[in-house]
Amino acid sequence: MTAVHTAPTGEAANSAEPIIRARNVSVEFKLNRKSTVQAVSGVSIDVTPRSSVGLIGESGSGKSTLARALLGLVPVSSGTVEWEGQDISRLTAAQMRRFRTTAQMVFQDPHSSLDPRRRILTSIIEPLTVLGIGSKSERQERAEQMLSLVGLRMDQAMRFPHQLSGGQKQRACIARALIVEPKILVCDESVAALDVALQAEILNLLSDLRDKLDLALVFISHDLSVVAHISDRMHVMYLGETVEEGTTEQITASPQHEYTTTLLASQLTVDGQQRERADKAAQTAQEARS
Repeated sequence: MTAVHTAPTGEAANSAEPIIRARNVSVEFKLNRKSTVQAVSGVSIDVTPRSSVGLIGESGSGKSTLARALLGLVPVSSGTVEWEGQDISRLTAAQMRRFRTTAQMVFQDPHSSLDPRRRILTSIIEPLTVLGIGSKSERQERAEQMLSLVGLRMDQAMRFPHQLSGGQKQRACIARALIVEPKILVCDESVAALDVALQAEILNLLSDLRDKLDLALVFISHDLSVVAHISDRMHVMYLGETVEEGTTEQITASPQHEYTTTLLASQLTVDGQQRERADKAAQTAQEARS
């Protein structure tokens, strides 16, 4: 397939200096002594202040690996990821600690992201403790602010993870990521484990937090409708490459690559099936009442 790259246009392109700039990034993983697998191949991406960038693609497309490379969680095989004009692979230990407060990640499964032996409040405060930020009272105050921002109560924060719902646990994970006051929040399939109603709640919460905290979002999903809901710009990934990029409006209204067209068509089919099931359920309920 031939890659199609559309030029950034409008406010969504954001002319501000990128917080993270990646150029021609490739990531390889060794399978054994003789063979490797190319997870990401020659991808370039900018994450600018207050932007919302969506990475869309099927499982195995390289989107999660790219996100981890942007955060320095996996090493790049070639290309560069820069923060404040510096290659993150060359940061000193002190610089890397500061970089860790700049960009934080929210993962797909909130249950596995939280220590089952710790109360929610302790897990939320943990990043401040590890990084040595603030006094005990300042950490507590900051945690209370985060709880309020994500819509959790203190009595819920005093519970253990198994005592909260999936949506509440994901809110706790978001609070934990935000407590170090990052500039970028990377969300890796962070609503995929939730039902449709909870997905909408978390997406709206993330949009509100982006506005309130001047956050940049990098949102990863296999679901194009989810990415379109929250992102200004989209990168469509296929077999480790960006095959199409541009504003969300451009890509959803007029896809230029056959893979993007396929994703859109499949999403319309799924949405149609969901509407059909909802209509049948409503009809059944109506018949039961009459």
